[in-house]
Order: sequence, then C-alpha cells, then structure tokens
Amino acid sequence: MEKLILVIVEAAVELVPEEIRGHPSVRAEARRRGKRVDEILLDRSYHHAAMKDLPENWKRGRPDITHFTLLEALGSPLNRLGLLETYVQLRDGHVIWINPETRLPRVYERFKGLIEKLYMEPVVKVDEKILLKMERKALKNLIDELRPDLKILLSEDGEEVGWKELGELIISHQKPMIMVGGFPRGDFSPETKKHADKIVRIWPTPLEAWTVTSRILCIIEQNLNIQQGNSDRRRP
Repeated sequence: MEKLILVIVEAAVELVPEEIRGHPSVRAEARRRGKRVDEILLDRSYHHAAMKDLPENWKRGRPDITHFTLLEALGSPLNRLGLLETYVQLRDGHVIWINPETRLPRVYERFKGLIEKLYMEPVVKVDEKILLKMERKALKNLIDELRPDLKILLSEDGEEVGWKELGELIISHQKPMIMVGGFPRGDFSPETKKHADKIVRIWPTPLEAWTVTSRILCIIEQNLNIQQGNSDRRRP
C-alpha cells in the first residue's frame, strides 16, 4: 500500500439553508456569534426546532461528527507517517481536502468557525502552505481524480468481515479508499453505494464514525507492522 485515502462521505456539514434562516433559533445564534444567518453552519444543538421540517433532517446538522473523525484521522500514526490522505464530502456538493500536516482546532466552536470561513474563502493558507481547500465537487468526480484501486464503504448494513482479513485486503492494494459516513443516522444514498466495490461492517452493531475510523486505521497500522520503535515507514 502506497497511501490510504479516507473520505468522510455525506458529512452533515452545511450552511443554514435559506428556508430556515428566519427562524428565531437561527437568528439568535447568528446574533450571539456576531455573524449573518447565511454565514453559520447548521447545528442541531442550536437549531433543532428550526430543522424539523427540513428534508432528511435526521441526517443533517452534525458538524461535530466530522470534527471528531478528523481529529482521530489526523492524529493517527498512519497520517503522521505520510500514509493517509483525507477528504470530507459534504452533503451540499462540496469536498474539503485536508493537508496531513494540518492541526485542526480541538475546540468544536473554533472548528465550526474554520469551516464557516472556508465557505467564504475556499482556501486556508499559513505561510503560503495550503492547509484546507474546499471545492464544489461530487463524490464521483473525486473518485475519478484520485483513481483508487479499491473502494470500501463501511456501513452497519454491509457484509461482516474479520479485521485481519479486511486489513490484508486493504494493504494488498496500492491506493485503497475507505469511505465512512459523516451523518448521525439513516442510510447512505444510492449514489454513494454505487461507487463502492465492497460494503462491509467491522462490528455487529452500529459504531460512531470516529470509532470506526480509529479502528480501521489501527487495523491497517497493525497489518503494516507500524508500532512504537518498529516502523521503517517515513513521511515521503
């Protein structure tokens, strides 16, 4: 395996949609944060009452899932060795690329502010180094660009596969892609499912996205024999 591609798919990250921007809960949060209502992320913690009539509202308004999952991925030994490339595919038609060296804010509210800034300025740089980049792009276009030689979707409805078997399968490919859902509940869209070569689960009952990500990265690290004091893999 040369590099693993991790994609958080259908991430529940979006700006507050136009149809609920006049709701008191949305206006109150925007006022508290000193922003316009069209500049803040949809967040169920604050906008639960406003969201009840939104289509697929049960899959929306959870940027915290993406935050936790990215912290797990970027902090992993696999990423620190330069063997991980991470993307977030948003439900609103955008894709975010995260530089492996990016240190995301640990505080959730600061993370939300960073993503909100990205909607306004789609490239975040420090000393001319790009740390995050947002583009309008479908999952299909991302896959066509990256050309992975294996695409695995992790789903509670997938085929149960042993950890050792799954790890061996992944590292036997040069550029495998792992897709993890970035929404709280519900099913993947048919569009997402059709891009997967395999749909698998690693546990008999549902797990949180960040837990799945942590486990799958650990499985791969073990199969690559990456461990303390015993790794000859280095950042390219």
